[in-house]
Amino acid sequence: MERDFIRRLRSPPRASLQRRGTPEPASRPPSDIEGIEAFQREHNANVFRRRRAARRFGRDVLLTRAEAAALLRYQPAFAGKDVLDIGVGPGRTTAYLAPLARRYQGIDYSPAMVARFRQAFPRVSVALADMADMGLFEDASFDFVLAADNVFDAVGHADRLRTLREIRRVLRPHGTLMFSSHNRGAHHRGRLPRLQRSRNPVTQLACTAHWCVALIDKTRLARWQLFTDGYAIVTDQTHGGVMLLYFIDPEEQRRQLAVAGFELLDAFGQDGKAMAFDGPASRSHWVLYVARRTEESNLIQFPGERNGNP
Repeated sequence: MERDFIRRLRSPPRASLQRRGTPEPASRPPSDIEGIEAFQREHNANVFRRRRAARRFGRDVLLTRAEAAALLRYQPAFAGKDVLDIGVGPGRTTAYLAPLARRYQGIDYSPAMVARFRQAFPRVSVALADMADMGLFEDASFDFVLAADNVFDAVGHADRLRTLREIRRVLRPHGTLMFSSHNRGAHHRGRLPRLQRSRNPVTQLACTAHWCVALIDKTRLARWQLFTDGYAIVTDQTHGGVMLLYFIDPEEQRRQLAVAGFELLDAFGQDGKAMAFDGPASRSHWVLYVARRTEESNLIQFPGERNGNP
């Protein structure tokens, strides 16, 4: 692993980008939001497709405080019910949900993640699928949908709306959606990547090399950031690299859910405490939301999508 860090540090950032299959960034970002979001999606997808990302995710086996608090409070929503776990990765949440569910289904769009999942849970159902296009599932197939680890934030605004429509379609009436998302109010534009420290000199060298690469990536990707009144797409260090992630204020998230046909039931900060939207939880880097499917949806329908109101 240390050699990989040093090899990446020696390689020019543009050449490294081309080897991963990500489109070469222009000297200036495209003027249209669609182009920015297309680059964001491809860049982030390439991060998740790497085997190294799957190995890194595999080290995490515990629930976060927010997840533990929310799942305990809303256990009747998934215990003995049909559960869909989106962006399941190597199966961090599977060990907690699958034994309690009547039917458990995981999906991920990364072949590396799905392969890792099947090694860990050979008897549990998982599929390679995109959360914005879940045509393999019939309407009203699930009672509970979980999207942990801020997976919605890996795509832009249009794909986020498509994802909410697809989730609403596969949820049964009054079904529950639980997901986490980055908090725009807690993002610091000028924050540098974090340098991890170790007493082991070899490990510290690897951490320093990784930090240098992250710093280069953050500078290179800064031109692809996007700031609007409702949300922002910004660089953020996560999952061992720098990604372009979607950040949204909790109150704006409430409005987005309402338009998509969901009623917000609860929100939890990283400390696991239920949050007030104008309270100290605004300092939480991400927020865990719990919402219920309502009868009507005002979310626009994109070309090629099926009716989201079963």
